[in-house]
Order: sequence, then C-alpha cells, then structure tokens
Amino acid sequence: MAKKKMTFEQAIQRLEEIVEILETEEIALEKSVDLYKEGMELAEFCQTKITKAETEVVLLQKNISGEIEQTHFEVEEGE
Repeated sequence: MAKKKMTFEQAIQRLEEIVEILETEEIALEKSVDLYKEGMELAEFCQTKITKAETEVVLLQKNISGEIEQTHFEVEEGE
C-alpha cells in the first residue's frame, strides 16, 4: 500500500504486523532487513502525521475573565 494513501491507523497496524513477524517467525536475513526498512519508513510516516496533527490542534481555554481564547498546542520538551 502506498504510504501517501495510507492512514495513520493503517500504518500502525502494518507496523504491528511487522513487529509480530520479526518476533515470532524464522525468516531469511534479507527478508528481515526488508521488513525492518519498511517498519522504519512507516514509523517516520506516523511521526510526521503526529507532528502535523499537533501543529493543527487548537486548545480552547478560558482566561481569567471567563472569555474563551484559542492557543495553539505546543509539545513541551521531554514529551
């Protein structure tokens, strides 16, 4: 499946499949390396999707006077 048409959920599911294969099946070294590469590409794809979503999230907070104000979501260091 092309990553551009893949959803985040599909990418996570495929990553889980790859992990299961690598952990439970005896496969050739070349196949293991290919699966590892695919997994790394999927992990990067997922991280990009998460980063994009974080930048789009807007939190609504009430300020002291009770008015609702918008603030952009920012990830703190270490998260």
